[in-house]
Amino acid sequence: MKAFIAGGRGRVGSPLADNLEAKGVEVVAGGLDDGIDVISGEGLAEALVGVDTIVNVLNTPRFDAEGAISFFEGAINNLTAEGERAGVRHHIVLSIVGVGEGDASDIGYYLGKVAQEKAVRSASIPATIIRATQFQSYIPALIDQHTVEGKVLAPRSFIQPVELGEVVELLAGAVTTLEPGSVVEIAGPERFYHDDLFRATLADRGDDREVVTVAGQGPLDAMVPRGAYRTGTVRYPIAGIPTA
Repeated sequence: MKAFIAGGRGRVGSPLADNLEAKGVEVVAGGLDDGIDVISGEGLAEALVGVDTIVNVLNTPRFDAEGAISFFEGAINNLTAEGERAGVRHHIVLSIVGVGEGDASDIGYYLGKVAQEKAVRSASIPATIIRATQFQSYIPALIDQHTVEGKVLAPRSFIQPVELGEVVELLAGAVTTLEPGSVVEIAGPERFYHDDLFRATLADRGDDREVVTVAGQGPLDAMVPRGAYRTGTVRYPIAGIPTA
């Protein structure tokens, strides 16, 4: 079996490559450092020769709707076109819990992920969508994103962070066992409110930024699973945070 990881040198792609190789899967890492540009198509046809499965864990720093939609749709279209020519049989996409509901899509980045899911579902290569909640290790960066003029503006809405390694294992399992067409969601074992989680994380890090609770931009449960999902076993690494 041979897998191409679009974004194979990144936060998710790098450990995924190690996981798959340990399982005996031949891996081709696809990123700019490998001379492969999924958006322009440079090097993509050559990289997909002999590939059975594409795993798409690409990400973009663009949070505006135009930029995010263009990036995610463009990547799907290029991977589909070249993948079809190469005989690829399965396209796995990493998405976000809540995006599939459509009511968390007022933020530009989420609109991009909605467009990504629609594009891969309508494409010619059978697809599997893995939706994950926020990674536990990304919470400090998320806090920074919510910081305005030195204060952390945190919504009183649910968050259920998952450990990255458990998402990687699920993606690897999709390569080796899941049938195309599956949609699987994964979340951590504990559900918190954003503001409680942010305060505890800052306190644990010795960071004295004030957390101000603000109204959320959508439903309370917009970004946590609403139906069946896989529950991670790794708890958030700070004890004593009130659960929601």
